[in-house]
Amino acid sequence: MASTVSPLLVFLLTGQSNALGTTCLEGDDWKPDTAGGAARIWWSNVDAASVNYPPVLYGDSDGEFRPLQPQQGKGEDPAFWGPEFGFVEAVPASERGRVRIIKVSRGGGGNTYWRRKIFQQDANRGHMWGHLCDIAEAALHHLERAGEPFCIAGVMYLQGESNSADEAAHAGERLAALLEDLKAWLGEKFPHTAANTRCAVAEIAASRSTAERRETSRQHAAIAAQRADIGFVPTSDLPLKSDGIHFGRAAKLDIGRRLAAVFAPYFAD
Repeated sequence: MASTVSPLLVFLLTGQSNALGTTCLEGDDWKPDTAGGAARIWWSNVDAASVNYPPVLYGDSDGEFRPLQPQQGKGEDPAFWGPEFGFVEAVPASERGRVRIIKVSRGGGGNTYWRRKIFQQDANRGHMWGHLCDIAEAALHHLERAGEPFCIAGVMYLQGESNSADEAAHAGERLAALLEDLKAWLGEKFPHTAANTRCAVAEIAASRSTAERRETSRQHAAIAAQRADIGFVPTSDLPLKSDGIHFGRAAKLDIGRRLAAVFAPYFAD
């Protein structure tokens, strides 16, 4: 008899500092609501100073899915937490037990770091592709060993503030390539789990402040308009911290809710 167990819904969260989620300049020691029900997160966040493969980390979840929580900080950031909290908040409470988030972010860097082709040529220059695959493979094998069926429901991508002019000019095609390369890689490693994977790309912070950021945002919106499997999440209406480049706590939560809306069809009413 076929199993009637609903598969876990796995979401990959990747990108740079606004995916990581800085906490400097946020005032008091307020912490996000961690009442995410049975939602779980596996994280491995890369230090902004790291340019090698395998990279140096800010911290990780020690090879386990953990209850939703802020992650290890560094320097002026006592902790890191990003859109994952608003995302889980927006999931119906009855469905949160099916949510597994694999978060692989870094403190900065252009989209070259996430290119499979570059990683194959020079692992250091493409280290985020290699690290994302390494962490996803470890986390998904963990689910397999536990006998928990899953599908790769989505990729959440927040990257581009640090793109160079060349990277910005190709931001759309590189986002599409990242999604296609991930689906192909997942299909090889974990057959039949990524056939319907969608991507939600959030508009970058300070998206109108430089030519590179304007072009990155334009490209992301354009590729989303062309493809049914990519959703663009606007953020330019949200306030930034006083540093002018990072979203604060309320904006991070709102971005997470907006990302969740892209994946609403996965969840029951």
